[in-house]
Amino acid sequence: MARVFIDDRWLKTAEDGTPPSASATKALANAKDPMRAKVPKKWRTSLYGTGKRWRCRWYVLDDDGTKQQKSRAFDMLGDAEEFAAALEDDVRRGRYIDPDGGDKMFSKVADLWIDTKIDVKESTLLRYKRELRVYIKPKWGDKMLREITRGDLQRWVNSLTVGNYPAELPNERSPRPLAARSIRNIVKVVMAGILDYAVENKWILDNPARSVKLPKAVVKDDDMVFLTIGEVEAIAKAATSIGRDMDGLLVRFQAAVGTRINEALALQVQDLNLKKGTARIRRTWTRNLDNKRELGTPKNGEARTVAIPDFLIEPLQKQVAGCKKDDFVFRAPRGGAIDDGNWRTRIWSKVMDNLGMKDEGVTIHSLRHTYASIAIANGADVKTLQKQLGHATATMTLDIYAALWPDKLDSVAHAVSQAWQEHNAKPKNEQGTEDEIDQPKKAEAETKKAEAKKTGKGKTDKPPVELEQAA
Repeated sequence: MARVFIDDRWLKTAEDGTPPSASATKALANAKDPMRAKVPKKWRTSLYGTGKRWRCRWYVLDDDGTKQQKSRAFDMLGDAEEFAAALEDDVRRGRYIDPDGGDKMFSKVADLWIDTKIDVKESTLLRYKRELRVYIKPKWGDKMLREITRGDLQRWVNSLTVGNYPAELPNERSPRPLAARSIRNIVKVVMAGILDYAVENKWILDNPARSVKLPKAVVKDDDMVFLTIGEVEAIAKAATSIGRDMDGLLVRFQAAVGTRINEALALQVQDLNLKKGTARIRRTWTRNLDNKRELGTPKNGEARTVAIPDFLIEPLQKQVAGCKKDDFVFRAPRGGAIDDGNWRTRIWSKVMDNLGMKDEGVTIHSLRHTYASIAIANGADVKTLQKQLGHATATMTLDIYAALWPDKLDSVAHAVSQAWQEHNAKPKNEQGTEDEIDQPKKAEAETKKAEAKKTGKGKTDKPPVELEQAA
């Protein structure tokens, strides 16, 4: 869109090609009632005297790429000209907003946004669709964009935290309070993503979801359980007893390497380099749009190499002995892949029951958190931990595990104090301070002494030291 046209809805050019005369135009402008103005019928349109006289008209591209006409009517020509000038200026400056864009239904815009998500993993797209279907559309689906305000969004966020919200839950399940991270994904990722899309298409001016306040995510919430090595060993032994040696090895691998469960279950023999003590994490089990399991890239889309501790090398060698390179390291009794959901039911849940840990919030993911806590306690820095865990950034690692790093303020203060003491304990000539300060004075004295010797000035009647002593 580059131009706004202004139309006179009441007057037209006559069939013989003559435009409205100046007298007719002036008569219409001065008349309180247009029907009584002295305007010949040949210049009157079919809409003469009805509605607003002046119309601004322009064209925009619709959702499907077709050109669509937009318009707005005004009583006064000056108002129409002012609107046209402002609109054309907004277009030139990239500030144009479709006056009718706010009337678009949110559900339609959400579907258009989903169609643009061709650059995300299928499992991520599946999660977007689920959150849209379960939590967002029941609340906002039948609203127009202009009806969605920051205040209403904030009240919705508050209802998500207490469990009082409309939802399309399976098996007629009642809504319950959502965790802070779940609310963030629903509001700041999906809902805000849809409204960002509306802003990009000039349907609304700004995104009210971006300024909504969310509940603060607690660093150590329900799924942030850290186990001791003794507790990990107890779980591993119970898993071996209920299942096989491999089940206990999988528990130890999770807690000592820190992979996600579906990354470990996707490991193949060819991914291990037991001589170097490393494993290449290049795939993970994920869900496609049909909610079926398939192999895909790791969570952040990048493969990584992780370190395997020495005590796991021998058990892993036994586990893969005689296997083909494309066999899974952790595999079902018949050699196929293990379904993590099935393993939870068949092994993990029974282990938790047997050890009395069912109600302590211990999940399979707790093994990954446990690895992080052990690594940090033994000196791991944030960048190394990020690479091992496969986080997208070191900031993400810090956000999750910042509280686990020990407070080193006292040790830093001690180190600075020690450096100061060592400096002050040095001999003055090593420090160079006094020598450097006295050098100019010594040089000046030597110069004066030499000059006095040449001129004979500065002599005294006092005998030399040797003669004085001899006397």
